[in-house]
Amino acid sequence: MSIQSTPVHESPMVEHNRNYQQFHNIQNPNFLQTSPTPSTLGFFPGTPHNTYMQPMMHSTMNPTFVDNGGKIDILTQKVDMICEKISNIDKLTEKLNKFDKTVNSMVKGIESINKRVDEVEKGLNFINAEFENNKKDVREVKTNLTEIRSENEEATKTIAKLRTDFEDLNERQLDLQTRSMRENLIFTGIPMYDESEQSEETEKIIENFMTVELKMETLPKFHRAHRFGKEFTEKNPDGSIKFVTKPIVCRFVNFKQRELVRKAARELKDTKYGINEQFPKEINDRRKALWPHFQEARRQRKKAFFKRDRLFIEGNEFTPKDTTKEMDTNERKCHQHNEQGDRPREFNQPKFSQPRRGPRKGQN
Repeated sequence: MSIQSTPVHESPMVEHNRNYQQFHNIQNPNFLQTSPTPSTLGFFPGTPHNTYMQPMMHSTMNPTFVDNGGKIDILTQKVDMICEKISNIDKLTEKLNKFDKTVNSMVKGIESINKRVDEVEKGLNFINAEFENNKKDVREVKTNLTEIRSENEEATKTIAKLRTDFEDLNERQLDLQTRSMRENLIFTGIPMYDESEQSEETEKIIENFMTVELKMETLPKFHRAHRFGKEFTEKNPDGSIKFVTKPIVCRFVNFKQRELVRKAARELKDTKYGINEQFPKEINDRRKALWPHFQEARRQRKKAFFKRDRLFIEGNEFTPKDTTKEMDTNERKCHQHNEQGDRPREFNQPKFSQPRRGPRKGQN
């Protein structure tokens, strides 16, 4: 019995599906489309009820092709993943490039900092070396300063001793000078009629003055008399010159003879004449500093008198509180011989009209 083959015809739907699969990926790679069997179509071949046999559809799709399509899809997905990773790698590469630039910049900065640190270290080393040198210098200076202080202390002690010795010598010299002037008296206010007056004429003027003005019957003996110092011009009320005078210093034979004349000076009260003791300039300056206190004590009717450069009031030695008012003995050295008398400075000024009177009774 021979079997005849029936032609197989694909339905339009199957053909459409086949064409569709050529352009679209199959989502499920395990899906395989098979041709429908007659049982699936609802009839069986050779039945007498259906003389028309619908052609059976057979899939012409190659299973190998289906498997390759699924692999392609997988590869496509993997390629997409690789592309995405490559994109991420590119981003990372860009970030790495930026990071590399930043690191390079930091490296350059660190190198610059290292150079500066090296310079700072060199500077610190130099400073340390200089500091050590300065420490040595300071030690030497301290040592020298200690020596200088020691020498200065010795010099100060020496100077203090020299000052003490000088003051002592000065006082001794003043004492000797005062003793050498002990027998001297200074006469002021006696007119000078001849500028070239000789000592002999001056001595005669003194003798006549003691006889007439002091009313002394017995003239004290003296060695010599002469004029010295600055001229003083006495003027009349109309401004004309009345007379010119210079102080006269007279050296007596002894202190007793001098005291006779000095005590007789009370006769010169309310006259233009004056008699004073002679002292060195330093003693005169000290007496002038005490003179206002002497006058104030006399105005208060207190007993006051001088003993050399010392002032005694009511039997007690007076010491002024402020000693800065004493005259500077170095300012008028050129006039030392012009101020040997004990009269006030105003006597030598042009406006002074009355010479200083002689010392009062009881003044030593």
